Amino acid sequence: MVNLLRPEVVNLHRPALVSLNWRRVVNFTDACNHNKEYDNLNDMLVAVQLMGKFQRVHNNIRPDFILLLQITEEHKYDDKKFDALYRACVTRFFTLIEADIYGLNQLDMYEGYDDKKDRFIEKFKETYKQICQTWNKEDLQKKYFDSKLQGLIELKRKRDELVHPKELIHLSKATENDFNILKGVFKDYDKFINDLMNDFFVSTKMDSSFLF
Repeated sequence: MVNLLRPEVVNLHRPALVSLNWRRVVNFTDACNHNKEYDNLNDMLVAVQLMGKFQRVHNNIRPDFILLLQITEEHKYDDKKFDALYRACVTRFFTLIEADIYGLNQLDMYEGYDDKKDRFIEKFKETYKQICQTWNKEDLQKKYFDSKLQGLIELKRKRDELVHPKELIHLSKATENDFNILKGVFKDYDKFINDLMNDFFVSTKMDSSFLF
């Protein structure tokens, strides 16, 4: 049994803001609980490449978003700048999630996945149900869905209003409370994705003679 990609979580700026950092190791051990076994080495190595790509994309977008949050925080008392920066934060946050959804579906696609046709919330739910089922993390998924998903859904509605305003009220000025809600939803999602990627393995069975 070859286990690859033991994930680790490291602090990027402060404890609430962490980035994915997977250290590639090879462990000749029994299969772990959070493992997907592939039929052959080639398929497993493709999965390793996809996991690496997912990590790089996530870790490229996430620091930009964190910096944007920090800049927005610094301009809370300048209404015009705060409004513009808040809108940018909301749209950038969903850029991060969309990238995560796409990357995870390249790794383990849910049945009927269509990146262009599926609605965001449907894609979100089905993607993380699929990943958590495959890697035996359904308790984590259920906990997030039961207690945190509604906040993300409400923020997505806010994002849609900002990007495609149909009423004047959709262009109302951002408030500090709006910004705090955004930060809270991000913190919850950030913890969820990092908990998911911690203890996250792929493996294949190999004849021991292949190694010598």
